[in-house]
Amino acid sequence: MDITEKIYSHMKSERDKNGFVPTVNQLAEEFNIPDHEIRSAIEQLEKAGRIKVTSVPSEVKIEFVD
Repeated sequence: MDITEKIYSHMKSERDKNGFVPTVNQLAEEFNIPDHEIRSAIEQLEKAGRIKVTSVPSEVKIEFVD
């Protein structure tokens, strides 16, 4: 499983468990990788249509499409 799939699975699991998706910084800490790699993975997931990212002032919402 590549890092993008691992991030996707972790975000979905945390959302199911806690009701929200971890922040980019939390994901970077969890996976011990730079936050720009987390952002890149999120962009890939969004381009693939697997998640929808909505930005509003002071909040970013991630919805799972599949």
